[in-house]
Amino acid sequence: MSVLTRTEIWQALADGQTGKGLVISPLVGGSKQIGPSSVDLHVAHEFIIFSRAKVEAFDVVEWSREKKNVYMYQAKERISRGQKFVLHPHQLVLGASIEYISLPCNISGDIKGRSTWGRTGLIIATATKVDPGFQGCVTLELVNAGEVPLVLYPGLCVAQIVLMWTKKPGHYGGRYRYPTGPGFPELADEIKSLPSFYKPTE
Repeated sequence: MSVLTRTEIWQALADGQTGKGLVISPLVGGSKQIGPSSVDLHVAHEFIIFSRAKVEAFDVVEWSREKKNVYMYQAKERISRGQKFVLHPHQLVLGASIEYISLPCNISGDIKGRSTWGRTGLIIATATKVDPGFQGCVTLELVNAGEVPLVLYPGLCVAQIVLMWTKKPGHYGGRYRYPTGPGFPELADEIKSLPSFYKPTE
């Protein structure tokens, strides 16, 4: 696979206007949002926060067996433009990109953090791959690996997507289809995929 350059990104976006190429909308940063080999991504207004007080542990088996309400583990919080969101040390939250992305069948994406934010301790997108054919806002896994709280605002440019040509056409067939914000994890299939020998006993 080869990485798309700025010129190739603009051409793919132009092709996207005809329904055959790349779509990234809106380009909130205008032409400056397209770098030499990546496109900047901005964090949106919604965050999913993990709860520490309501449950003793996050157990995927109990989740699947008892069909517990997802809100026992996580809650969504929406903040308005200009409001602060405080990410505490060693805290994980899920955010999403403002940008809605539609990848054609011959382009994949890789989400990367930005060096400026990395120097503050902010880690972006621990699961980085975006398959060809994906459509939606990209979930951003935000972790404060530093020792002091970080203040985030909607619209901050915290990540970037590196686009790559694929050798063969592909199509996204995953469980997170057409998201418009951060999504709760779909964990039931993780237990179903366990070989029977490894399944937990009742």
